[in-house]
Amino acid sequence: MPLEYKGVRITYLEHDAFLIEGGNVRIYTDPFKLPQSRYPQGDVVTISHEHFDHLSPDDLRKVAGPGTDVVASGNCRGKVPVGRTTFLSPGSSVSVKGVEIAAVPAYNVNKFRAPGEPFHPRNYGGVGFLIKLGDVTVYHAGDTDHIPEMRELKGRVTVALLPTSGTYVMTPEEAAEAALDISPEIAIPMHWGAIVGGRGDAERFRDILKGRVRVEVLDKEKVQRS
Repeated sequence: MPLEYKGVRITYLEHDAFLIEGGNVRIYTDPFKLPQSRYPQGDVVTISHEHFDHLSPDDLRKVAGPGTDVVASGNCRGKVPVGRTTFLSPGSSVSVKGVEIAAVPAYNVNKFRAPGEPFHPRNYGGVGFLIKLGDVTVYHAGDTDHIPEMRELKGRVTVALLPTSGTYVMTPEEAAEAALDISPEIAIPMHWGAIVGGRGDAERFRDILKGRVRVEVLDKEKVQRS
Protein backbone atom coordinates (compact mmCIF):
# COMPACT_ATOMS: atom_id res chain seq x y z
CA MET A 1 0.00 0.00 0.00
CA PRO A 2 1.13 3.58 -0.62
CA LEU A 3 2.12 5.75 2.33
CA GLU A 4 -0.22 8.62 3.09
CA TYR A 5 1.24 11.16 5.49
CA LYS A 6 0.38 14.78 6.20
CA GLY A 7 -1.55 15.13 2.95
CA VAL A 8 1.12 13.56 0.76
CA ARG A 9 0.74 10.17 -0.89
CA ILE A 10 3.88 8.19 -1.81
CA THR A 11 3.66 5.11 -4.05
CA TYR A 12 6.69 2.89 -4.68
CA LEU A 13 6.86 1.81 -8.31
CA GLU A 14 10.26 0.15 -8.89
CA HIS A 15 13.95 0.62 -8.03
CA ASP A 16 14.22 4.39 -7.32
CA ALA A 17 10.89 5.21 -8.98
CA PHE A 18 8.11 6.71 -6.87
CA LEU A 19 4.90 8.59 -7.50
CA ILE A 20 4.57 11.45 -5.00
CA GLU A 21 1.25 13.28 -4.88
CA GLY A 22 0.21 16.29 -2.83
CA GLY A 23 -1.34 19.71 -3.28
CA ASN A 24 -2.84 18.65 -6.64
CA VAL A 25 0.65 18.02 -8.02
CA ARG A 26 1.90 14.66 -9.30
CA ILE A 27 5.66 13.98 -9.19
CA TYR A 28 7.55 10.96 -10.50
CA THR A 29 11.12 10.15 -9.53
CA ASP A 30 13.60 8.21 -11.72
CA PRO A 31 10.96 6.25 -13.69
CA PHE A 32 12.33 2.80 -14.57
CA LYS A 33 10.96 -0.62 -15.48
CA LEU A 34 7.37 0.58 -15.34
CA PRO A 35 5.00 -2.14 -16.53
CA GLN A 36 2.78 -1.57 -19.53
CA SER A 37 -0.05 0.22 -17.82
CA ARG A 38 -1.78 3.56 -17.93
CA TYR A 39 0.03 6.13 -15.85
CA PRO A 40 -1.44 9.53 -15.05
CA GLN A 41 0.83 12.14 -16.61
CA GLY A 42 3.24 13.72 -14.19
CA ASP A 43 3.32 17.43 -13.53
CA VAL A 44 6.98 17.06 -12.55
CA VAL A 45 9.56 14.30 -13.04
CA THR A 46 12.92 14.30 -11.24
CA ILE A 47 15.94 12.39 -12.59
CA SER A 48 18.90 11.95 -10.26
CA HIS A 49 21.51 11.02 -12.90
CA GLU A 50 21.93 9.69 -16.40
CA HIS A 51 22.51 5.97 -15.75
CA PHE A 52 20.06 3.75 -17.66
CA ASP A 53 18.18 2.67 -14.52
CA HIS A 54 17.40 6.29 -13.64
CA LEU A 55 17.15 8.06 -16.98
CA SER A 56 15.12 5.61 -19.05
CA PRO A 57 13.64 7.36 -22.13
CA ASP A 58 10.99 4.67 -22.67
CA ASP A 59 9.80 4.87 -19.06
CA LEU A 60 9.96 8.65 -19.03
CA ARG A 61 7.60 8.78 -22.00
CA LYS A 62 5.05 6.73 -20.02
CA VAL A 63 4.69 9.42 -17.36
CA ALA A 64 5.72 12.69 -19.04
CA GLY A 65 4.37 14.78 -21.88
CA PRO A 66 4.89 18.24 -23.38
CA GLY A 67 3.39 19.87 -20.28
CA THR A 68 5.62 18.03 -17.81
CA ASP A 69 8.50 19.80 -16.08
CA VAL A 70 11.56 17.56 -15.83
CA VAL A 71 14.16 18.43 -13.21
CA ALA A 72 17.39 16.53 -13.81
CA SER A 73 21.05 16.41 -12.93
CA GLY A 74 23.43 18.18 -15.26
CA ASN A 75 24.82 14.92 -16.64
CA CYS A 76 21.40 14.29 -18.25
CA ARG A 77 21.88 17.11 -20.77
CA GLY A 78 20.97 16.08 -24.29
CA LYS A 79 19.35 12.84 -23.10
CA VAL A 80 15.88 13.85 -21.89
CA PRO A 81 13.40 13.13 -24.72
CA VAL A 82 10.26 14.79 -23.42
CA GLY A 83 9.08 17.68 -21.26
CA ARG A 84 10.57 21.05 -20.32
CA THR A 85 13.86 20.34 -18.59
CA THR A 86 15.71 22.23 -15.87
CA PHE A 87 19.17 20.94 -15.01
CA LEU A 88 20.45 21.23 -11.45
CA SER A 89 23.79 20.68 -9.79
CA PRO A 90 24.33 20.16 -6.06
CA GLY A 91 23.39 23.34 -4.23
CA SER A 92 21.04 24.70 -6.89
CA SER A 93 17.25 24.76 -6.78
CA VAL A 94 14.14 25.53 -8.79
CA SER A 95 10.43 26.14 -8.22
CA VAL A 96 8.10 24.38 -10.67
CA LYS A 97 4.31 24.20 -10.44
CA GLY A 98 4.47 25.34 -6.82
CA VAL A 99 6.98 22.64 -5.83
CA GLU A 100 10.35 23.68 -4.43
CA ILE A 101 13.10 21.29 -5.57
CA ALA A 102 16.70 21.55 -4.35
CA ALA A 103 19.58 19.37 -5.54
CA VAL A 104 21.99 17.94 -2.96
CA PRO A 105 25.15 15.83 -3.38
CA ALA A 106 24.98 12.11 -4.15
CA TYR A 107 28.15 10.10 -4.66
CA ASN A 108 30.11 7.02 -3.63
CA VAL A 109 32.85 6.85 -1.04
CA ASN A 110 33.38 3.07 -0.84
CA LYS A 111 31.69 1.49 -3.88
CA PHE A 112 34.16 1.03 -6.76
CA ARG A 113 34.04 -0.30 -10.32
CA ALA A 114 37.86 -0.56 -10.20
CA PRO A 115 40.47 0.48 -7.61
CA GLY A 116 40.08 4.20 -7.04
CA GLU A 117 37.14 4.49 -9.48
CA PRO A 118 33.79 4.94 -7.73
CA PHE A 119 30.62 3.99 -9.56
CA HIS A 120 29.33 7.49 -8.84
CA PRO A 121 32.27 9.89 -8.32
CA ARG A 122 31.67 13.14 -6.52
CA ASN A 123 32.55 15.14 -9.65
CA TYR A 124 30.17 13.06 -11.78
CA GLY A 125 27.34 15.40 -10.88
CA GLY A 126 24.66 12.99 -9.76
CA VAL A 127 22.26 14.46 -7.23
CA GLY A 128 19.65 13.75 -4.64
CA PHE A 129 16.57 15.97 -4.38
CA LEU A 130 14.73 17.74 -1.60
CA ILE A 131 11.15 17.97 -2.87
CA LYS A 132 8.99 20.36 -0.84
CA LEU A 133 5.23 20.02 -1.03
CA GLY A 134 3.69 22.44 1.44
CA ASP A 135 4.93 21.48 4.89
CA VAL A 136 6.29 18.11 3.73
CA THR A 137 9.83 17.69 2.39
CA VAL A 138 10.66 14.41 0.67
CA TYR A 139 14.36 13.58 0.28
CA HIS A 140 15.10 11.33 -2.69
CA ALA A 141 18.72 10.40 -2.10
CA GLY A 142 19.60 9.15 -5.60
CA ASP A 143 22.53 6.75 -5.96
CA THR A 144 24.77 7.52 -3.03
CA ASP A 145 26.73 6.26 -0.08
CA HIS A 146 26.42 7.61 3.44
CA ILE A 147 28.14 10.95 2.89
CA PRO A 148 29.00 13.78 5.31
CA GLU A 149 26.59 16.21 3.62
CA MET A 150 23.67 14.16 4.94
CA ARG A 151 24.27 15.61 8.41
CA GLU A 152 23.23 19.00 6.99
CA LEU A 153 19.78 17.58 6.24
CA LYS A 154 18.93 16.93 9.90
CA GLY A 155 15.67 18.63 10.78
CA ARG A 156 14.85 19.42 7.15
CA VAL A 157 13.40 16.10 5.94
CA THR A 158 9.92 14.71 6.56
CA VAL A 159 10.26 11.52 4.50
CA ALA A 160 13.63 10.10 3.37
CA LEU A 161 13.82 7.71 0.42
CA LEU A 162 17.12 5.89 0.89
CA PRO A 163 18.85 3.20 -1.22
CA THR A 164 19.62 0.01 0.69
CA SER A 165 20.86 -2.66 -1.74
CA GLY A 166 24.63 -2.20 -1.47
CA THR A 167 27.01 -2.81 -4.45
CA TYR A 168 26.37 0.59 -6.08
CA VAL A 169 24.76 2.38 -3.14
CA MET A 170 24.47 2.12 0.65
CA THR A 171 24.11 -1.22 2.39
CA PRO A 172 21.23 -1.54 4.88
CA GLU A 173 23.68 -0.81 7.70
CA GLU A 174 25.07 2.29 5.98
CA ALA A 175 21.58 3.50 5.10
CA ALA A 176 20.56 3.12 8.74
CA GLU A 177 23.48 5.33 9.79
CA ALA A 178 22.41 7.86 7.16
CA ALA A 179 18.85 7.82 8.50
CA LEU A 180 20.14 8.53 12.00
CA ASP A 181 22.12 11.50 10.64
CA ILE A 182 19.11 12.85 8.74
CA SER A 183 16.51 12.04 11.41
CA PRO A 184 13.43 12.05 9.15
CA GLU A 185 9.95 11.47 10.47
CA ILE A 186 9.73 8.43 8.17
CA ALA A 187 12.33 6.55 6.12
CA ILE A 188 11.47 4.39 3.09
CA PRO A 189 14.02 1.99 1.55
CA MET A 190 14.47 1.97 -2.22
CA HIS A 191 16.87 0.63 -4.90
CA TRP A 192 16.03 -3.01 -4.23
CA GLY A 193 14.59 -5.85 -6.28
CA ALA A 194 15.32 -4.61 -9.80
CA ILE A 195 19.09 -4.97 -10.37
CA VAL A 196 20.77 -5.80 -7.06
CA GLY A 197 19.48 -6.41 -3.56
CA GLY A 198 16.06 -7.59 -2.48
CA ARG A 199 13.28 -7.08 -0.02
CA GLY A 200 15.47 -8.62 2.65
CA ASP A 201 17.77 -5.58 2.43
CA ALA A 202 14.82 -3.25 2.90
CA GLU A 203 13.62 -5.25 5.90
CA ARG A 204 17.13 -5.39 7.37
CA PHE A 205 17.23 -1.57 7.18
CA ARG A 206 13.88 -1.42 8.98
CA ASP A 207 14.97 -3.85 11.67
CA ILE A 208 18.20 -1.98 12.44
CA LEU A 209 16.26 1.23 13.01
CA LYS A 210 13.45 -0.27 15.07
CA GLY A 211 12.62 2.05 17.94
CA ARG A 212 14.81 4.84 16.56
CA VAL A 213 13.39 5.88 13.18
CA ARG A 214 10.02 4.93 11.74
CA VAL A 215 10.61 2.85 8.59
CA GLU A 216 7.94 1.89 6.07
CA VAL A 217 8.83 -0.87 3.57
CA LEU A 218 6.43 -0.19 0.71
CA ASP A 219 5.21 -2.87 -1.66
CA LYS A 220 5.83 -2.09 -5.31
CA GLU A 221 2.64 -1.12 -7.08
CA LYS A 222 1.28 -0.53 -10.55
CA VAL A 223 -0.55 2.70 -11.13
CA GLN A 224 -3.49 2.65 -13.51
CA ARG A 225 -6.00 5.45 -13.42
CA SER A 226 -8.31 6.96 -15.95
